[in-house]
Amino acid sequence: MIRLAGLKTLALILGLVPGTVMASDILTISGNEASESYSFEDLAALPQEKVLTDNFYVDEVTEFSGPLLRDLLDPFGVTRDDTLKMTAVNDFSVEIPVDDILDYDVILALRRNGETMSIRGKGPIWVIYPMDDHPELVAPQYNDRLIWQLTGIKIE
Repeated sequence: MIRLAGLKTLALILGLVPGTVMASDILTISGNEASESYSFEDLAALPQEKVLTDNFYVDEVTEFSGPLLRDLLDPFGVTRDDTLKMTAVNDFSVEIPVDDILDYDVILALRRNGETMSIRGKGPIWVIYPMDDHPELVAPQYNDRLIWQLTGIKIE
């Protein structure tokens, strides 16, 4: 009996029991002499924007929702001269000019068609541009910036 209780406790701690949610940090933003980490719950509590768009990685127009990236970066004092180094869970990274997030409603998508995204499903955070709203964004250079499984943003 003690052994079973111990396994249940361990499963709860590890988040292995269905329906349990762990409030661990999933994104860290650093730069301009500041650093902040956010849990999924922190990001979901921010105002959410919806973007209906298509890109090279989905088969049809898809609804994505999440906070505007510029709102999240506002406290860090980013300028148009800055670049964002975006890093994924597997250490893959891309660079995004801050101009992109100031000129377009780029979001950190937390949901795809209303559902949270697993790591296998490009989540829990996927950088999404509003490509269907701006024809100039339908270009390989912007699709290359749609980094998924995002874990870090470094302001450079």
